[in-house]
Amino acid sequence: MGNTFFWLGHPVGFRSGETFAAALRRCGVNDLGPAMGELRGRYFCGIGACQACLVSVNGAAPVEACLTPARAGVQVTMAAPLACQVHHVVTA
Repeated sequence: MGNTFFWLGHPVGFRSGETFAAALRRCGVNDLGPAMGELRGRYFCGIGACQACLVSVNGAAPVEACLTPARAGVQVTMAAPLACQVHHVVTA
């Protein structure tokens, strides 16, 4: 398996120490799903300030892809809109 995780079922290689967002961006993925209340894709800040990069890792609660180190073998998906709203309220 090596340094590979799965974005929406597709394998994504990553470098040691790289975040999920950095690996996805390097592979050409900039749209991590719609932001809260939006229909269009999100572009993220890369430093954890905007929380537009929220993703779910193995179905768990949303995390910031730009701050979370990539891990081999995990499934990464767009965070559900409701989960994003709850995360925003809890962390605000």
